[in-house]
Amino acid sequence: MGGSAFKLLQTSSFPRLPSPVYQALKARLTPVLQKLYDYVAVPAEAPEKMDHGDLDFVVYQPRLSSSHCLTPGLVNAPHQQVKTALGASHCILEDGNRTSNFAIAVDRGAWGSVGCAEQEENFRQVADEHVIYYQVDVHVCADKNEWERVVYFHSYGDLGMIQGLVATNVGLVLGANGLKFAHPPHPTLTLSQDFAQIAKFFGWSHERRSLGFNTRQEAFEWVSESRFFDLQYIRTSGKGTGKVKAQRKMYFDFVAWANERSAQSGVTSVDMEKVERRQERVREEALVEFGRRDEVATVVREFEGRKKIKNGFNGTVVDAWIGSNGNWRKVKTVMDKVRERHGGEEGILRILESEGEDGLKQRVMSVSEESTSIP
Repeated sequence: MGGSAFKLLQTSSFPRLPSPVYQALKARLTPVLQKLYDYVAVPAEAPEKMDHGDLDFVVYQPRLSSSHCLTPGLVNAPHQQVKTALGASHCILEDGNRTSNFAIAVDRGAWGSVGCAEQEENFRQVADEHVIYYQVDVHVCADKNEWERVVYFHSYGDLGMIQGLVATNVGLVLGANGLKFAHPPHPTLTLSQDFAQIAKFFGWSHERRSLGFNTRQEAFEWVSESRFFDLQYIRTSGKGTGKVKAQRKMYFDFVAWANERSAQSGVTSVDMEKVERRQERVREEALVEFGRRDEVATVVREFEGRKKIKNGFNGTVVDAWIGSNGNWRKVKTVMDKVRERHGGEEGILRILESEGEDGLKQRVMSVSEESTSIP
């Protein structure tokens, strides 16, 4: 979730944190933030990760106390209180449902208590004025559901992104905001924001994920347990898979692992026609599973109806039918009267669907003949 946000400070001032240092920092700052927010969590770290760029907290619901009164509806604890509580020297503050960044100077010798004194001194030697910082990011959520989703999706490193890749391969979109159904040109539809429900649909054990993973291999094997992880269809690059930053090491390791498994099983290429047919089937299954099939059908039907009306009953078409030679006032009057007489846009659509263009033209001409007095 992180990366150095402090452009005015040298990159060398923010060393990567050895795991013992990171764990000690998390243990020290978690109770600090728990005094300011009711819900505080650090997403579970990627398995086998040896060092860390920053420490990410996900928080929700500022605590009300005699020390600070908050305006109802605000989601942030007062920034100055957070800065002071963390002991930050520098900060980049964001109001509302966003992430604020804090730079906390490392006390000289602090790493010695966890056996990393030599690393600390080495980092200080290359840092500006020999001062090094922890970067701590605090992501504030708008509600408890969002807090749970963000913690889930960003736990275990890139695992959420890897799950998203599996979803992409069956024509769905999975991210921190849940499972979505994209069907341009219509608005994207959210199928579910309940990750336990989503995991069940994909065939992932939600309980097993919650126990954590000791190795990346364990995490990759868990992903492959999905009923949609099929080496005949899996695509790790190309259209729809998106570009991933090079620092996403766990994601790239998964891609290499999946490609190696495909090669070992004799799969050398993916039949895109089969992939697309499979996507259609799974997308339809998802609509049924999450109870959105009728809603999508209605949206598509209404969209197609509007398009049919736009193409078959517009000013240019009616002008040509009645021969008004660009008398747009007359055209508008005729169109308004046709709508009034035949039940509005819905009535026009029924005529187009049952009788076609000729049936609608006949009604337009009838109204036009009655309106010969229009100048």
